[in-house]
This record gives sequence, structure tokens and C-alpha cells, in this order.
Amino acid sequence: MTSNALTSAKIGALRELLAEVPAASAHAPTSEALQRAKELNETQIAEVIGRFLSMPQATMTLANPVLYNAPVQCGEDEVTLAIRSYSIRGIVDEHEIVSGALSAQGLLFAGLFGRRAGTMEDGTREEEVLGTWIQREFEGALHAAEADGLITQVARFVHQYPGSGPELALQYFIAKRRAELAAKGVGDHGVNTDRSAGSLLDEMLSEHMFIVAVGCVSMFCNHELRRRPESTATALVEAARTFLTGELAAGKTAFEVCYSCLLGRSATPVESNILERMGMIQMHHGSAGSNMVARFLASLHCNSVLEFFAACQITLDSKRHFGAIHDMTELIRRMEKAPEEEHAAMILQEVLTGGLPTFGHPHISAASRGGTIQQDPRAAVYLSPVLDALDNGDLVPTDKQARRLALIQRIYRTALVEGIVKPGKEDSEPLRLTPNTDFGAWTVQEILGIHDNDRTFLTYVYRAFGWMMDAREQLQLKIIRPVIAADPAIVPKPDGVDVIPKVVTKLHNRLASEKAAFSKQ
Repeated sequence: MTSNALTSAKIGALRELLAEVPAASAHAPTSEALQRAKELNETQIAEVIGRFLSMPQATMTLANPVLYNAPVQCGEDEVTLAIRSYSIRGIVDEHEIVSGALSAQGLLFAGLFGRRAGTMEDGTREEEVLGTWIQREFEGALHAAEADGLITQVARFVHQYPGSGPELALQYFIAKRRAELAAKGVGDHGVNTDRSAGSLLDEMLSEHMFIVAVGCVSMFCNHELRRRPESTATALVEAARTFLTGELAAGKTAFEVCYSCLLGRSATPVESNILERMGMIQMHHGSAGSNMVARFLASLHCNSVLEFFAACQITLDSKRHFGAIHDMTELIRRMEKAPEEEHAAMILQEVLTGGLPTFGHPHISAASRGGTIQQDPRAAVYLSPVLDALDNGDLVPTDKQARRLALIQRIYRTALVEGIVKPGKEDSEPLRLTPNTDFGAWTVQEILGIHDNDRTFLTYVYRAFGWMMDAREQLQLKIIRPVIAADPAIVPKPDGVDVIPKVVTKLHNRLASEKAAFSKQ
């Protein structure tokens, strides 16, 4: 759908929709336990529980318990992967994303409004109207036909500071936009309970798509400068305007334009599908650090929506989150220069000195010497459509990529299949590590040839919608550091669905094999 599809009636209906906030949770185990303690005349217990009465439960937006157990072979040993999987508000399960049963707009709708999208009186799906609203904000931010619009400004910025990642451009233009609004006398409304939920969400969608537009132009212009370093600022502006206008004229969504800008050329449907899957899972999953900042700012009444997004993005882009991806690139580069017989020792050294990049997890038991180990399914979910594309011949790695992918497979086989045996503990069970989300993100982006500087942007585009969900949740209940487990009602039940364990097992079997995992099979 294009922005022209938003009639005045649909705009009115959507404004009503934006004001709709998910129902507050009735889950109150602390107050229920306090009441029971009083009934039993347990004065001391009641006194202790009372100290925690004001502490809210964990977010109602998502939950990630262990839902599946998948037995796999690690050499001669059978190891059970205890797979964690996610649900948004107990109504959207992860396997729906993997099976293609849910669009990005449908997932976003469920997270923002706490229900599945319905159908409007004219037969239009609510998620389509929301998607069209997002598209209109994105196209409006670009000002494709405006002589001195955003495309021109960002292209000139990149020409002056070539090689800078999209995060620098968006931080610069966020500050610039705030200054321009202040000069016009337009004050910041902020993130707080003094304003209506609808106006807050409207502003969040508008400002986020402005920021996304900045990042898109920035990435494309840097690609163009790498191709044509002699380009003048004027030529760069024209190239960006021509490319973006062409992408929009082809009917691409804002998300699809992002994928093309990531690649520096028009993305194929296969590439768009791979990147959309990865983006949806990024929206779907919590990220402890950046989401905690979102909740903290929303709880403490952030002064500006733009400031809200900037602070969360800076946290997301920190070494804690994306350092693992960059560290893996550095490890691969060192392994490329070393003899093959030294690779196992290099991997062991990484484990002994603080952790192998993209393996293990700070919050789940992703390392074990026993027969069961917890597995984050995201790497497999990201890579599932990649494996299909490789097998169908839609993706063909270059020689350099093939060598790097062979090294990533070697790391997997060493860390999980063979396991790590520390010096002096040769008689102990090997320590096995499972890969985390960054393993999948690194591998997908390596196969697609996404530039190192741009490998945080896709997560930012989608994770920001998760931050909007967090902010809307704060309108109902202030959650900064939750101490009470989430309502069991938001934990999904597998009910015989085996989509997630199948994709995890498929990836494991390919990586555990001595055959090249990332070649056509």
C-alpha cells in the first residue's frame, strides 16, 4: 500500500487505534501471597512480602522459557538442546514468524496493541493501515523531490565524513532536528503520562521513521562513495535521490527500502525475505540492556521522543551488544592469517580468556559439561532461509566468503560438537558452548555482503518498535528492574508444533558435518 491509500476515514480510524493501549495485567502474585500470609497469621512472612508489594512483575510484552528439547549428535555423544523460544503477549508465537504466517506489520500490531489485527468496516486489515501509516511517515521524511530535503542534507554529511556508520548520521540529525524544532518554537512533548497514548505513539512512529530515513540515505551514500570515491557532493545527492525514488516507485515498503540501502543496491525478494525474518525476530526478542534503557527513560518521563530513541540506540550499539559481532570479525581475520593446525588452539584461547565471540549467553545456561545445554534459537531462525537460498542457488558465496564461512563452521564444531577441554582437565567432560543471536546475525550479514559499519542498523530499525511497546507498557505500570516473574499466561505452549526445534536441528546437523555447511546441498 502507498501513502495515497490512507483516506480521511482511515486516518480517523487509525488515530482512534493509536490511542488503544493493551489491557493492564491482573497478575499480582505478591499481593495474593501477602493476603494468604495474613489469613494464616504469618506476621513475619507478611511483613517481608509487604516490602516487595510495590515491585511490579516483569514485562508482559514477551517471555522466553525453555519450550522444546531437541536431541542432537555431537560426535559420539548425544546432547539435548533445551531450546528457549519467545511469545509476544501470549498471542504471537515464534514459530508463526518462521513459518511465514505473520507479516512484520502483524507482529508490530500485536506488540503495540495486545491483540491480533482485525478487519475494518471496508474490509481492510488493521495491520495494513498501520503499515501504510508507517510508509507515509517514511516517504514524508525523505522528501524525495525536495531540492534541499533530507536526502540532500544526509548525502552532504556523508560526503564530508565518508565511511561513518549510519549511527553517527542519525545521532547528528537527531540533534539537528531537535534544534530546528526548538528554533521554530515547537517544544518537546516527551515520553510521559501527561499526554495521550495516541499522540505519544503517533510521534514515536513519525520520529522513528525519520531516523530510519536518515540511516537509509547514509548507508546508500557510503556504498556509492566506495564504488565511486571521486563523486562530488552534488553527484552523491543525485545518485541517492535517483536510487531512493526508484525503490519507492517500484512499490517497495519502507522496510524493503532499508534492505536495499543495507546492500547498496536493490535487494532481491530472496534477500528481502532473509532480512525481514531477521528483523522481525529482532523486534520479537528482548534485549536486556537497550530495553532496560527504554523502560528506565519511559518510567522517568524522558524529555524528548527523539532523545528516547537516541539513548536506546547508543546503548544497543555499545560493545556489550554488538561487540560480539565485531569481535567475531576480528577473530576470523586472525584465523585467516594463521595455519589451519593453529585454529583449535586459537578457539581454546578465546574461551579461556573471557568467552568465544557469538557463543554463550550471560542470562541462560548456554555452556555445559552435561548432556543438556540451553540453546538460543535465533541463530537458526535467521539462517533457515539462508540455507534454503543456498540450496536453491539463489545465493552463491564468493571465494572469500566461502573461506570465512568454513572458519565459522570450524568454530562451531570445536565449541559445541567437539567441546572444549581445558589443560589439566583432560579426564573431565568437555565444556560445550551453544551459539547466540550474534552468531546468526554475523553469518547472515557476511553471506549477504553487508558492510561491517552497517551491521547494527537492521536491529535498530526493528528493535525501536520494541522500545515503543516498552514505553506504552510504562503508561500502565512502571517497570524498571522487575523482580517478579512474568504471568505464566504469556508463556506459550508448543502444543505439538515442532517448527523451532526443526530449524535448530537442521542448522546443527549441517554445521556438525564435515561437509561445507554453507554450500549448495
